[in-house]
Amino acid sequence: MNYLPVLFGYEASNIGNSHVALSLCRHWHESGRAVQLTLPGAVKGLEYPWLRTAMKGLRQKLTYKFGTNIQARTMAEQLFYKHEKDADIVYLWAGLSLEIFEAFHKRGSRIVIERINCHRKSSWRILEAAADTWNIPYRINTDEKAALIEAKKLEIADAVFCPSPMVRKSMLENGVEETKLLSTSYGWAPERFPGRNDEKKHAERPVFLFVGSICLRKGIPLLLEAWKRAKLDADLVLCGNIAPEIQEHLPPLETYPNVRHISYTHDMGMIYRSADVFVFPSLEEGGPMVTYEAMAHGIPCLVSEMGAGAIVEKDINGIVLPDMDIDAWAEALTSMALNRQARIDIGQHARQRAECFTWKNVSNQRAELLEQRYPMLWKDQGNATDH
Repeated sequence: MNYLPVLFGYEASNIGNSHVALSLCRHWHESGRAVQLTLPGAVKGLEYPWLRTAMKGLRQKLTYKFGTNIQARTMAEQLFYKHEKDADIVYLWAGLSLEIFEAFHKRGSRIVIERINCHRKSSWRILEAAADTWNIPYRINTDEKAALIEAKKLEIADAVFCPSPMVRKSMLENGVEETKLLSTSYGWAPERFPGRNDEKKHAERPVFLFVGSICLRKGIPLLLEAWKRAKLDADLVLCGNIAPEIQEHLPPLETYPNVRHISYTHDMGMIYRSADVFVFPSLEEGGPMVTYEAMAHGIPCLVSEMGAGAIVEKDINGIVLPDMDIDAWAEALTSMALNRQARIDIGQHARQRAECFTWKNVSNQRAELLEQRYPMLWKDQGNATDH
C-alpha cells in the first residue's frame, strides 16, 4: 500500500486535536511515509501537499458561518470516500459518522481509530462520581444512542490508537478486545517553544500553574480546595476558560488566596517559563498535551493518573496523586512550595523525559506500530501515483 489515507472531521487550525493529526501526518511525510489527510477545511495559510480539503475560500467561510459542523464533516467524508474507497487501510478520527465507518467496513478495509479521550461510558461514570462528590448539579449527556454508535465503531475497527494508559484501561473496562489496542501517546512541538531552554526568572515566591479548561472534568474543585487548605505563600495561576459549572457553583476565583486567572494568551511559552510547578488533577483525559509541554519546559508536575498521560513516571519526573484526595494534594503542594531543590531536580528529569515525546518521536513510534500490524503499509512507494 503506497500511502495511508487519514480522515479528520473538523477544520484544521493546528490547535487542539487538529494539531495532533497535522503533526503526525507532517512527520510521517517528512520521514518518507506517504499520507493523505482529508478534512473539511483549513485556516488560511495552512497548506501541505498531503492535505486535501473539502472546502476552501468563500464556500468554507459560509458553511462554517451559516451551516453546521455536521454538514462540513459530511462533505469531507464524501470526498474521502470518493478518493479512498478502495483503500486496504484507513485511519479514521473521532467525531466522524458511523456511516463512513460502515462504508469502509463493508468494502473490507481495515480501520484504525484514533481515541481522543477515554471510552464514553467510563467518562460518564467518572464525571457522575465527581459531580456527586462536589455536590455540583452538572448535567452529563448520557446519550445511549451515542454510546451504541461508539460501541459499533470500536467493534468494526481493526486497531485502536490509545494515547495514554488510562485510555487503554477504559477500552478494556468496556469490552474492547485487547488485541485491537495500540498503546501510544501524544506529544509536543519544539518549534512552538523556541525559548523553552532560556534561563527562568523566578518570582519571589513559587508559581503553580494550571493550563486547560477550568472545569469539573479537569479536577478544578479538588485543586481549589487543596490550595485553600495548604495556605501557601505562593501563587496559583489558572490559564483557561472558566466553565459554567465552576462559575455557577463555586466561589469566584478571586476569593481564593493568591489565585490569578488568565483567560487566554497567544504566548503559552511565556506562561510556562513563568511557572515553578505545573498542576493538573484531571479526572478524564486522552493525552494531556499541556503536561507534555510543561515537562518540556523543565517544570515539575503534580498530576492525577489521567493528567500523567503516557509521559509522567511516578516520583521520577513528576508526582502522581490520587484524583479525589484533597489532603494528598495539599501536602504535595506544600512540599513543592517549600523544597526548591526538589523542584529543580524533578524539573530536570521532566525536561529529559519530554525529549522522548516530540511529535517526531511519537510519529515514528506510531508508524512502527502500524508497520508491525500492516507489513504492506508504505511498501512500494516508488510505484505510487498521484492520489
